[in-house]
Amino acid sequence: MQMGSAIPFPLVPTGWYYLCRSRDLSPGPVGIDLGGSTYVAFRDHEGRVTTLAARCAHMGADLAKGRVVGGVLCCPLHGWEYGGDGRCVRIPATDRIPPFACQTVYPTVEMGGHVVLCNGPVAPFAMPFYDGRLVEEFEPAEPFDVVIDSAWYMIGANGFDVQHFRVAHDRALIGEPVVDAPAAFARRMVASYDVAGGNLRDRFTRRVAGPRVRMTVTSWAGTLILVTAEFRRTTTYGMVFVQPLSEHRTRVRTILWLPRRRGIVGRAVLGPIDRRVRRGFIRAFLADDAARSQGARYNPATLIDADREMAAYLDWLAALSA
Repeated sequence: MQMGSAIPFPLVPTGWYYLCRSRDLSPGPVGIDLGGSTYVAFRDHEGRVTTLAARCAHMGADLAKGRVVGGVLCCPLHGWEYGGDGRCVRIPATDRIPPFACQTVYPTVEMGGHVVLCNGPVAPFAMPFYDGRLVEEFEPAEPFDVVIDSAWYMIGANGFDVQHFRVAHDRALIGEPVVDAPAAFARRMVASYDVAGGNLRDRFTRRVAGPRVRMTVTSWAGTLILVTAEFRRTTTYGMVFVQPLSEHRTRVRTILWLPRRRGIVGRAVLGPIDRRVRRGFIRAFLADDAARSQGARYNPATLIDADREMAAYLDWLAALSA
């Protein structure tokens, strides 16, 4: 009996995507392309980050190639100026501003020194964070990227692929995973594993963090995955942004969030060291995972019973995306 859905996935689904670091907007603007649709972010006259459709309403010039003056985005081709609400506020060649002179505005969130956008004019769900936690409680590490030769929907599926944790990471599953839907656009799996490997990284993990980990993977529409790895002595929070580059090529950007330390020494010395060490550790962990995932393709006809959690996830995501 065939497992998995045959529903086609869109090239770029609606969801939340990483745009840039906050400091990249000084002076700005910053653009991003998602499946042929372009977006541009800048700070308006009140200092708020706003994202507009990047093709100028006049002749389609790329507004990301323009400049920001006094909180107004200026088109590089004819100088049309746009405010944070998307409306054209000035055209150098005329005093008359036509009704079509406006840009679509997209939901944008600035959090912890980073900017994310939703590629739909109305976000289907609010930008999520970790249950019961506030952004202000954390200090993010510098993001790191990897490009994988695989479709975007396979990135989240990796977190629901119980088999690969044993093969790729020497993690021995304890009991059965628990899968639920904490929200309309989210699917979550909670599973516990023993750190069973004998390599230096796993021996270090057992000594410093503990021999067992409880992992929570929550996929929000497949474009944003929140991962919490709870060990006996520490917890790691990972935020994974998925950006489709083509049908079988995906950029994955990961940000680690560490609880903000107290005191001057904690914030100025211990915090940066902790973030640097953990970032390097997790980056190496995920680099191995990415290398093993290169070229992976989804074929419902080749799935087996051991793939049931991954198949159920892909069924859910295909229906959601459709």
